[in-house]
Amino acid sequence: MLFNFNNLPENLKNGVAAFEEYGFVESDKSGMVLKAIYGSEVIVEKSAELCVISYDTIPHFHMALLRAMHMENGRLKITPCTKRLGFMLDCSRNAVMKVSELKRLICLLALLGYTYLELYTEDTYELPDEPYFGYQRGRYTKEELREVIDFAKIFGIEVVPCIQTLAHLKTIAKWKHYNEHMDIADILLVGDERTDALIRKMLSYCKEVFDTDRIHIGMDEAFYLGRGKYTDTYGYQDKNEIYLKHLKHVFAMCEELGLKPEFWADGLYNTNLTTKEIQSVFNGNQTPIYWEYANTEKEMYVKRFRQLQEYAGKVSYAGGLWKWTGFAPLNGFTDKVMNVAFEAAAECGVEDILLAAWGDNGAECSVYAMLPSMYHAANVIYPINVEADRILMALTGYRDAEWRLCDRLNQKEPDKDGICNRIKHLLYNDFLIGLLDANVSEEDEAYYEDLGIAFAKMSEKDSPFAYLFQSYEAACKVLKRKVTYGKRLHKAYHEKDMEMLRKLKKELFDIKADLQEFYQSYRTQWTKENKGFGFEVIDARIGALINRTETVAYVLEEYIEGRIETIYELEDERLDFFYGEPQQVFYNDWATTYTVNII
Repeated sequence: MLFNFNNLPENLKNGVAAFEEYGFVESDKSGMVLKAIYGSEVIVEKSAELCVISYDTIPHFHMALLRAMHMENGRLKITPCTKRLGFMLDCSRNAVMKVSELKRLICLLALLGYTYLELYTEDTYELPDEPYFGYQRGRYTKEELREVIDFAKIFGIEVVPCIQTLAHLKTIAKWKHYNEHMDIADILLVGDERTDALIRKMLSYCKEVFDTDRIHIGMDEAFYLGRGKYTDTYGYQDKNEIYLKHLKHVFAMCEELGLKPEFWADGLYNTNLTTKEIQSVFNGNQTPIYWEYANTEKEMYVKRFRQLQEYAGKVSYAGGLWKWTGFAPLNGFTDKVMNVAFEAAAECGVEDILLAAWGDNGAECSVYAMLPSMYHAANVIYPINVEADRILMALTGYRDAEWRLCDRLNQKEPDKDGICNRIKHLLYNDFLIGLLDANVSEEDEAYYEDLGIAFAKMSEKDSPFAYLFQSYEAACKVLKRKVTYGKRLHKAYHEKDMEMLRKLKKELFDIKADLQEFYQSYRTQWTKENKGFGFEVIDARIGALINRTETVAYVLEEYIEGRIETIYELEDERLDFFYGEPQQVFYNDWATTYTVNII
């Protein structure tokens, strides 16, 4: 049954129109009449001819609308478990999402019930009079950010700036212009007037562009703070004291601009500072964020929440949407962690939850591969009795179980396998050097062949997300041949099996064709979702594999014809890459998976 939206208040019609434009909602003038009543609770009452949604905020109306469209007739009261549910998209690991695609994502977030959006931008936003800041990185312009902010405003979604004011700034450190601002590695030289001026410029820009007094100032993982030029300038000092002093200093800058900062709070753990010293930097306008993406022990969450509440009077939680695992996600593990963390958050009165979709080591995985976990989080925060399949089918054209097949590219047995990213290991494993060969199973060929058949069926569906499964189908086509290739080659070489070596040489041409098909489908995926910046890295990675097939074919031809006596890369024994650890492990570095040589 389709809804008739004509009776909605004017402030809700624009959001519904956007949903229709992006294909997430259909309406019918002769359909069921939908009415909306502003109040203090979220209640859906649906009968054969009329549906009434009572709502307290615009984001909650959109969340209730999605449920109302797919629930049976009756009454549904939805009591949110927290005040805010945020989504953070990493725009600093090469993939910077296009504004047009951000709008599609915002529609999805609105329907699921997310109340705010953060675009994690280390240097991928423009700064006035700073031409090298985010240069050739796909940085968002002021106009692009305003377009996103204004669009999100239609749905009552707050766009919060998310920047860095201490560490994680290695991409500006490469420029001579910023030498004077850097202490060591990716960390700013705190206490320096030039650094202060740069940070103040960052904060002022955010204040000018965004329609909120909230700002995320980063501050995480400053492992070597004060151990470079800082020591040369000011002498050796305790890292914890330097951190707290800088934190207080940035807080003061925010205060001057009327900004209320939030920050990753790991710098406050395991410190030798007293509780009183830490409390002294807070005045109620600052919020520490406890981020934890992998722990499944509730006690740890409770401990950190209580600790940070004691320091600052309040705390937020940031969980991880596990998409920083190469080309495929880990929705199941994400949900497992989320269930524990959310339970602890509810127990401790945490009112703000942020889910971070990081893109470490190249942002190879599409954010949409995390849709099952994005919905799962919303379903925990807004407990309802509407089946996940109904919701996901309506939004995407795929059932929950179909989306979760994406995990299987990494996990052969999701119930047993923990954090692992097999697809990245197996795809980038070199044909000759074969660093992962000792960890490959002969069963993997059939496994990826069967998985590819499943993705092929999914890619034929009439869905705006079919392109994602076309890419995964192509990846499986590569892996079913390539996964054991190095192992078979090594064996044939040491057994002097010339017939097999000839077959393996011929097989390289098939693998090359498969790699080219995967490259083209993945390029389609990237260019649909993201700006072009960063794809040159993918070109280098997949292009290296494609080119490598020709090198290996040449070497095999030379060896088979007797023009060379030794293939040196195949002489070495295949050592266990993971030192005897279970094969299902997480290792997310392209360069050292591909080669032990210098890149």
